[in-house]
Amino acid sequence: MTKLHPNLARWGGLLLALAILVPFASPPAHAQSLPDSTLALFPPEAGELAFADLHTLRQSPHYKIIHDSYIPPQLRQLESQALALGIDFEAQAQQLSWANLATPSGGFELISVTEGNFVPSTVADRARALRLPSAEVAGKTLFSMGQNTEGLAFAIAFADSSKLVFGARDQVEALLTRASTGTPGFLQNQVLAPLILEVNGRGSVWAVMDQRFAALEIRNIAPDAANRPEAQTLFSNLRAAVARASLGSDLSSSASFLCTDASQASLLAAVAQAGFALYATAEANQNPDMAAALHAAVVQQQGDRVELSLTLTQSQVSTLLAHSLPTTR
Repeated sequence: MTKLHPNLARWGGLLLALAILVPFASPPAHAQSLPDSTLALFPPEAGELAFADLHTLRQSPHYKIIHDSYIPPQLRQLESQALALGIDFEAQAQQLSWANLATPSGGFELISVTEGNFVPSTVADRARALRLPSAEVAGKTLFSMGQNTEGLAFAIAFADSSKLVFGARDQVEALLTRASTGTPGFLQNQVLAPLILEVNGRGSVWAVMDQRFAALEIRNIAPDAANRPEAQTLFSNLRAAVARASLGSDLSSSASFLCTDASQASLLAAVAQAGFALYATAEANQNPDMAAALHAAVVQQQGDRVELSLTLTQSQVSTLLAHSLPTTR
């Protein structure tokens, strides 16, 4: 993940970065939801779960920027490779969800589910014609998709005809096993599963993160700020984070941070307010309209939660998307 605007590389700016953590998409009248049957496929130990309503994103004039900023690079690479297998993501994929897991070695493993209109038999025929190694797992055929520079193997399979699974091979195998046994999977995640209710069906893009991944996002977006001693205290007192966004004539984005108690939430709220003010001051000369919008950002504490909300005009959204969005891991 790359840095945001250079002025965010300071302590106060890191909360603004998280307030706009999820990119912006034009929402339909009724946003698509991630069904429980799909949620259950993801591992219960996932530290981050994200969603993108691809059908709606394609209707946005900012689709290309959103796509390249929000979709993980492994999945963008898959989109190109999958054409040889008869999979056209632009025409066939309707929605995409993915999870990240921390590994004991300190790395990360990704597992994704793309839902749409696929023809598994065509994919199988082309995979065999390309001589891709295959294996049978829980009654499904898994095809190898190579490995990254660290030696992590990737694979694809169909959980059913409408669900294309891709990710680290061991995670794909585990997902297929969960699907065949009916194991609840992510629905057993006591921290993040309840947060899904807050965002599912309420936005075209959203994400939920546990403490480790919320802190990691802050470190990746604003590493200089994250290395300050006071940041470590806030990291240790975060429990989870939720982010979502919608775009009508204006942008409305929000982020919620769950802290260990009300006193920590009060501290976080104060730092967030200072962060908006600092970033607004930094933008005052070059972009006064953006500075005015940042000054109007709302920070509210509700018990052990801190709610951040930000509204931008269409022109401000265009500026932000063009110059300030991070790219995802």
